[in-house]
Amino acid sequence: MNPKFETLGRFLDGFSKPAIALSGGLDSSTLLAVCAEKFGSGGCAAFIAETPYSMRGEIGDARDLCAALGVELVEIKIDSIPREIEYNPPERCYLCKRSIFSQLKRLAFSKGFDTVFDGTNADDLSDYRPGMKALRELGIISPFLECAVGKNDIRAAAAERGLKVAKKPAYACLLTRLEHGAKIDVPLLGKIDEFESFLRAEFAENVRARVESGNVRIECSPSDFGKIAAGAARISDVAKKLGFKRCTLDLGGYKMGSMNVVK
Repeated sequence: MNPKFETLGRFLDGFSKPAIALSGGLDSSTLLAVCAEKFGSGGCAAFIAETPYSMRGEIGDARDLCAALGVELVEIKIDSIPREIEYNPPERCYLCKRSIFSQLKRLAFSKGFDTVFDGTNADDLSDYRPGMKALRELGIISPFLECAVGKNDIRAAAAERGLKVAKKPAYACLLTRLEHGAKIDVPLLGKIDEFESFLRAEFAENVRARVESGNVRIECSPSDFGKIAAGAARISDVAKKLGFKRCTLDLGGYKMGSMNVVK
């Protein structure tokens, strides 16, 4: 066993009935699997927020994982964009996490859980993550971060457990595809999700569709440029049918957080 996961096991000994904030991604999914082993499928539960800016595929993956693990999944449905983030401000991630995790924590505690875990890991410290401030303020525990467990450790642990997310790229909420300062268009979020799902299925698994002034800009690994170029006509046709004015390929490749405004 990875020594870091031995440390993680000892860390988890200090808790009895955790609720795990689940996104459907690699980190939180692996944490849930570890907790199901540690506490039993009935000794923990997963909580997920479904919002207008959630990726539908992530929600589906979360449901599939909980069914496979035999763990209860509690879904929090948020139908509208919270007022404080309706213009996609630079501090959006902090405001969003503060709102969602406040709701999640209240619900989890009302159901008898004594703490809330999230999947933040040691490698997240090297990225711009304003949402981490909200987690600290709310007393959310990040076991991977506390035990210096990084992304490669998590991916290896997922593979050992046969989890489908083991090779899954890191995704983020759909608001990261939009410019700051413009009012969030909920139907546009659905179009972005549909366009990215098409691109992932046909051309490039790790891809982002960034939208600026009605145009969509594709970011992907340079190794996938050839596939995108070969399918350019088809991709452009799908983009136009979804309502985008122009579709371009960013020759700089995929850049995490390329739409961020870092203060």
